[in-house]
Amino acid sequence: MGRATPDRSPDVLTRVAAGVVVPVVAVAAHGLGAGSVPGSAGVLLSGGIGALVALVLGSQRRRSATTATLRTAALLTLAQIASHLSLMAVQTPSSTMHHDALLPMLVTHMIAIPLSAGLIVAAAGLLRVLTSTVRRLFPPPRVVASPPVVPVRWVAPYLYTGVVVGGVGVRGPPALP
Repeated sequence: MGRATPDRSPDVLTRVAAGVVVPVVAVAAHGLGAGSVPGSAGVLLSGGIGALVALVLGSQRRRSATTATLRTAALLTLAQIASHLSLMAVQTPSSTMHHDALLPMLVTHMIAIPLSAGLIVAAAGLLRVLTSTVRRLFPPPRVVASPPVVPVRWVAPYLYTGVVVGGVGVRGPPALP
């Protein structure tokens, strides 16, 4: 039957969730701090940072839940700092950040980062358990080896028809209407 391939769906879930969480939390926290929605350039940069985190976030299959959560939280924290700096860099002068709104932004980050990391790792663990259970309940069908196929060679018979000298009938230019 061959070697079983490892299930990669928990890794994909972890990467996609981290890639989505980064821009969502950055835009939400920046919106609380600045009092306005960031521009499209900032959202695009934040989305790029989220995609970069998704690429860096490797397989967490052999890690404990605590180690995976701490690693994910560290990557999300770095991504939030980078997203905040990118949102500040492309900020328009009309949407300056108020100093009294800095605390709600920091509180949003401080709550959202560990909560997001914990939820991402828990969802990946749950998906890992779910997919392994489904695989045990419904194993893939066994592949039966088919008998070997013997190629059949066929050669067209050679028939001599003689030399072609001319055709039948007269061929001329088409008649004009």
